[in-house]
Amino acid sequence: MDTSYFPGQQTDEKVLFVVRPHVYGLYVDSAKVLGLAIFLLVVMLMLSKFIALFVLFGLLLAGLVAIIGLWVVITMYEKSVAYITDRRVVRFEAATPFATNVRSLAWDQVAKIKTFPRNVLMKMLMVGTVVVHSGSTYVHTHESTRENVYTNDDLELENVFYYKDLGNYLDKLLYMYKTKPEELATMRPFVPKPVGQRD
Repeated sequence: MDTSYFPGQQTDEKVLFVVRPHVYGLYVDSAKVLGLAIFLLVVMLMLSKFIALFVLFGLLLAGLVAIIGLWVVITMYEKSVAYITDRRVVRFEAATPFATNVRSLAWDQVAKIKTFPRNVLMKMLMVGTVVVHSGSTYVHTHESTRENVYTNDDLELENVFYYKDLGNYLDKLLYMYKTKPEELATMRPFVPKPVGQRD
């Protein structure tokens, strides 16, 4: 997809940043697929002590899992992308290799931004998750128990490089939208580089 255009883009909508999952996420998912293939192969080799044909079956099964699994992981990785614009956040997420889900959250519907890493290693690599919380995430029911109901309206951007900096940038966008919306047109695009190297 072109970095300045995406399907469903509104007239005069300015793209400020294109969020693509970091390649570390692809490596992790690929390692899981290969780990599963190796596990299946080891199990089949152990069973081959009883039936010799399991060696061939194990090689075929492990090969199919590895090839098909890697194809699925790579295809879904390439189709997943999000666009930060002066009006909203739009996420294209591959549900399967053949279908992509589109979710959009306008700035007037955003309540807050949250960032976190999945683990210590990802934190050291500066790769994490950015959650754009919707104001309608929790709604009060009219029942006597007055429980909150989760509506799952948040947008989650996973495997984001410089996730903390992007979270701060989105916070700034949200603040400007709510206090000085006329200045959004002058907002500079986000640059995923260390502080001091973004000019």
